Amino acid sequence: MRTELVLDQAGDLLSDGRPGPAATLLAPVVGAEPGNVDAWLLLARANLALRRPAEALDAARAALRLEPHGLEARYWVSAAYTATGRHDLAIAAAASACHADPGHPRLLERHGRALLAAGRLTEAGRVLAAGAEFAHYDADLHVAHGVALFAAGRPLSAREAHGRALAIDPAHRQAQAELRRLASAERRIVDAESLVRVTDEFAESLRVPAGGRRPGPAGGGVLAHLAAVAFAVCLAALLVVGVLDRVTSIEVAPALTAALLCAAGSAACATALSRRRGSTRVVR
Repeated sequence: MRTELVLDQAGDLLSDGRPGPAATLLAPVVGAEPGNVDAWLLLARANLALRRPAEALDAARAALRLEPHGLEARYWVSAAYTATGRHDLAIAAAASACHADPGHPRLLERHGRALLAAGRLTEAGRVLAAGAEFAHYDADLHVAHGVALFAAGRPLSAREAHGRALAIDPAHRQAQAELRRLASAERRIVDAESLVRVTDEFAESLRVPAGGRRPGPAGGGVLAHLAAVAFAVCLAALLVVGVLDRVTSIEVAPALTAALLCAAGSAACATALSRRRGSTRVVR
């Protein structure tokens, strides 16, 4: 019973975008119960969200060894292979899962996204178009189809696909995000040449190189550092102002003290928010 509660808590943490605490909870579970498939699958998800593809692949493979015909295990094995840039294996795992359960929207989406990450746009478009037609009720699949359409140089069709997703689920965050990204890209399209350039850039952004993507600069970490420095400077300035006001005859304007207090408070808030954002960032 306790293990089930831990797994439920880890699943909730992943849903809330907190893969770090989820992985911390799951590590002792798989150590104590190496035959627990659900724990391995959750750990694979957590490691993918933490951008640890090798660890995610190890966890997904462990689940697959326990359930060789498990569809969810094949899904996460495929996702982990994609993250490591081993595209042939990612596509093969996704295709075998689709063959085992034809028409399953999550498996079709995984197959299409594995093809997109490999740069096989035509095949990805064909798989996702068929999937979106068959599982027309699934918003996530329409979003993935829209991504493939834009990568193939069809922004208007991509917009329609994202619109279908929002018709199914008006609050669909990924559809909204893709429409914003599409609108931003469309502002750069003024002729046929720019259309090719912009859509090619988008398609290239979907590709995962061999070995996986290298972690980018930790923008949240830089922001947190700068905010912390600003907070320290403001505190030091407040200390100096306080000393001057107490032990010298220099008159310190109240407005200056108030401004420093406001700046220190703002810097403290920025530090907390940027660190929280960095700790909860996830990748799909």
